[in-house]
Amino acid sequence: MPPPILSIEDYDEILDALDSEDTNTLLKRFQAFDLEPHYELLDSPRPGGGSNGSNGNNDLITYLDYIISYNLTDVIDVFIDELNLQIDDSVMARCLELENIDTYKYFCRLGYHPSEESLKKAIQKSNCEIVDEILSNDRDLIGCISEDDIECLSNYSLDEQIVETIRVLLNNNVNVNIFKNFACEIIDRKYNNSIDDEEKIVSIEIFDLFRTYGMRIDDL
Repeated sequence: MPPPILSIEDYDEILDALDSEDTNTLLKRFQAFDLEPHYELLDSPRPGGGSNGSNGNNDLITYLDYIISYNLTDVIDVFIDELNLQIDDSVMARCLELENIDTYKYFCRLGYHPSEESLKKAIQKSNCEIVDEILSNDRDLIGCISEDDIECLSNYSLDEQIVETIRVLLNNNVNVNIFKNFACEIIDRKYNNSIDDEEKIVSIEIFDLFRTYGMRIDDL
């Protein structure tokens, strides 16, 4: 069933209720219009909040995105209790994608557990702390990590967060060979002079890590 069509006035009232966490008004509006948290925002996509006022350039698509991005915990509680909002790994991964770690950690405190999708997103976002926490709780998830997840790190400038993410993965017995394409990408960037001085220093640290865990850099 398609989402209901709202007037601008009704939609503005819902957004105001979200921003103020007026859960009574919000619940009445959602029930009156048969809205669900996964329905798209009327002005989707729209910029979000995220931790420290940034959502990592990921636009908000749904009401749930809005709630996640602005860490509206009172609204989350009501949606879980009254609207049967299901919190699964995809929702927790969306928190990481929108870069609101506060909301992610709130779901953890409520007793929800991240899994494969959250781990992959944490790697792609080079969030070493979250990667370490997830693998500490479920080492079997190591097997779900692919070269594609690692290669996503190539989309960012080389920094200490990437170094620590790699270190966490290697310390958790991820096969070093999964990083070969990523290492080749760094070598290509050096060859094409598309890497700055700070990244060159970081790349040396990364290659030292790879050598420590058995990668033959000279053979790449």
